[in-house]
Amino acid sequence: MTKIFSSDFGENSRRTWFWAVFILLPVFFIGGQLTVLLPAKVTNLVTRENVETYPTILYFLMASFGASFLLLYLWVRFFERRSLAGVGLSFDKAFKSFFPKGFGFGLLMATVSVVGVWLVGGYTLERAQDFSLVSYGPILLLGVAFIIQSSVEEVLFRGWMLSRLSERFNIWVGVLGNSLLFTLMHVEGIGGEGFDPLVFAIFTLMTMFFSIFASFITIRQNSVWGACAWHAAWNWSFITWFGLPTTGIALDVKPLWVDLMIQTGAPDWLSGGAQGPENSAITGLVLIAGCLLAYRGLKKKTQD
Repeated sequence: MTKIFSSDFGENSRRTWFWAVFILLPVFFIGGQLTVLLPAKVTNLVTRENVETYPTILYFLMASFGASFLLLYLWVRFFERRSLAGVGLSFDKAFKSFFPKGFGFGLLMATVSVVGVWLVGGYTLERAQDFSLVSYGPILLLGVAFIIQSSVEEVLFRGWMLSRLSERFNIWVGVLGNSLLFTLMHVEGIGGEGFDPLVFAIFTLMTMFFSIFASFITIRQNSVWGACAWHAAWNWSFITWFGLPTTGIALDVKPLWVDLMIQTGAPDWLSGGAQGPENSAITGLVLIAGCLLAYRGLKKKTQD
């Protein structure tokens, strides 16, 4: 048995069956969203047309992912009889240390990805920046929303699933198991009309390396806070810093620094297309480099 976080397994605690982890996580993830979105759809608060527009997106990110976290918490608390510390959420110096660092690294890696695509001709300016028109209020609220959304995903996959599989088997089963399910649950939107196998392959690999990187920093820090912050900054900055989509979500919000658009004629494998920079081969290279550096740091820590 391999422990990633502080030991919270007591005399009365129960283990979740390993096969059930792969079933329960989608139940928590999707069940929380349905719990919140179905009533909102019935009352026309949320529709197919406005769910990914501002400000409705705030409700989707905060309420639906909050409900998913509640389902996980109930399972951990009342079935497993364990604490949040066992999924990497300890409210101590770990939060103060790892959250700011993770957010900074998320901003840095997202910026390197966008600048890389721009340098090789994937992006161009959509319009000159006018800082008096920047959507400061929406940018701040989106920051809070993405922190909630990203943190819940990280607690589910890197906090709960990674730790439970690692306890049952070993670290690598935990890393690959949570990364595989994370990838499968994020690639469903890359099909449809105009399906491009190359673009699909890039997005699949990018998502896999994204999850592996988040797993490595979670293991290295023995906490999920750094991964939560990194994920949040990554999602938030594409939209609010550069005016680009994140995971296919494009919002009409005046960005903080520069308003970019896809260069005419740029292939989707370079620009990311409608999915945004995350679907670019350049971003994939950035994440591969991040995984190598994180793994190197992880090996050094275990040797020390």
